[in-house]
Amino acid sequence: MALTAAELVKADQEHLIHPLHHPVDNAESVIYVRGRGATIQEIGGHEYIDGLSGLWNVNVGHGRTELADAAAAQMKDLAYFSGYVGSSSVPAITLANRLMEITYDNMQAVFFTCGGAESNESAFKTARFYWKAQGKPDKVKIISRQQGYHGVTLQAMSATGMGAYWKMFEPRVPGFVHVQTCYPYRFQGAKPGESIGQAAAREIEEAILREGPDTVAAMIGEPIHGGGGVIYPTDDYWPRVREICTRHHVLLIADEVITGFCRTGRWFALGH
Repeated sequence: MALTAAELVKADQEHLIHPLHHPVDNAESVIYVRGRGATIQEIGGHEYIDGLSGLWNVNVGHGRTELADAAAAQMKDLAYFSGYVGSSSVPAITLANRLMEITYDNMQAVFFTCGGAESNESAFKTARFYWKAQGKPDKVKIISRQQGYHGVTLQAMSATGMGAYWKMFEPRVPGFVHVQTCYPYRFQGAKPGESIGQAAAREIEEAILREGPDTVAAMIGEPIHGGGGVIYPTDDYWPRVREICTRHHVLLIADEVITGFCRTGRWFALGH
C-alpha cells in the first residue's frame, strides 16, 4: 500500500540523510514525483521549472522515453559487468570512442566514474600517478581557488574553496593550496595596468613558485564557477593560466562537471 504524503514526509525525516543535512531545513521537505521536459511536479500537484536540471545531470529534460527504453534494452542484455583491467563491454567501448570525437584534441582516453566528486578524486590520483611515473614523486600538491566547488568527499572537499563545506569535517587533506579566483567584482590586489584575469593568473603562478614547482602536481578550476556563484572569468584568464601551468610543468584539471556537455553552447566550456 502506497504511503500518504504525510507518511512520506515522516519517513524522510526519520530515515533519509540528505546532502548538507540539517533538521531545520528538512522540517517541510518538498517531495517531487515526476517531471516532463524542463518542469517537475511535487506530490501536492504544484509544478516548477527545473532550473538546476536535477543537479546539473538531466541535460536533455525529464520523461525522455527513448533514454528509458535504451537503458531497459541494455539491462535486458547485460545489466552491468566489471570494467576492471582485463574485462570490458560494448557500451563502455562505444562511449569512450564517441567521447574522443567530441573532446579536446589532446585527449586520448577516458576513465569512467559515477559522479563529479569521484571524477575530481580520480583526477587528483591521476596527477600523482603521472608525476610518479615521470620520476617526480614529490609533485603532489594541488592549486585550487576560492569560491571553487569540486565536491564534498574528503579530498574533493579539501579542494573546494568554501569554508562552509569544511565545518565539522576538518582537518582537511593536506596539500591543497587556495588562491583568489578571477572574480572581477571582488578580486583584491591587482597591480596598476593589470587586468583582473592577469592578476588572478599571477596569483596562481606566485603560489606555484612559493610552494615550489617540484611539489605542485596540478591546478584545478571550473571554467565558470557553479556552486560558488556563477562567476564568469575575463577572456584573458584561462589562456594565461594554461601558459603558466605549461611553463612550470603543472597539470591543468578542468572541472567541467557543471559546464560540460553543451551547457555553455559548446561541448566543453574551455573550448571558448
